[in-house]
Amino acid sequence: MDRPTGSSHAAFTMAALTAGLGVYGYMSKRSMPSLVAGVAFGAVYAASGYLINNGRDEYGHIVGAVASAALVGVMGPKYMKTRAAFPPGVLAISGAVVGSYDTYKGVQVWRNLLEE
Repeated sequence: MDRPTGSSHAAFTMAALTAGLGVYGYMSKRSMPSLVAGVAFGAVYAASGYLINNGRDEYGHIVGAVASAALVGVMGPKYMKTRAAFPPGVLAISGAVVGSYDTYKGVQVWRNLLEE
């Protein structure tokens, strides 16, 4: 695979972060849900980065934005309940930032496609 484009770096970073923290959750607390969710979110973010990197950014950014919304929807309430900055706070904040970026880029891409 070629080097990632600028837009796909956020997706690949989130893929590594979510998968890594899922493995961390499993290793530290034997939490199988953390492992499954982390790997699943990591796979979705990796698919988003793959789509962006291969010229399908109109879909890649949508996939990334939806994954981020789901991640914030899961980890935001967990952070609010436990006030644990790591990992729920980190995942909620990074998901919100990357989701905002993907939404912004997705709107730009779709606007350009509709103008053509």
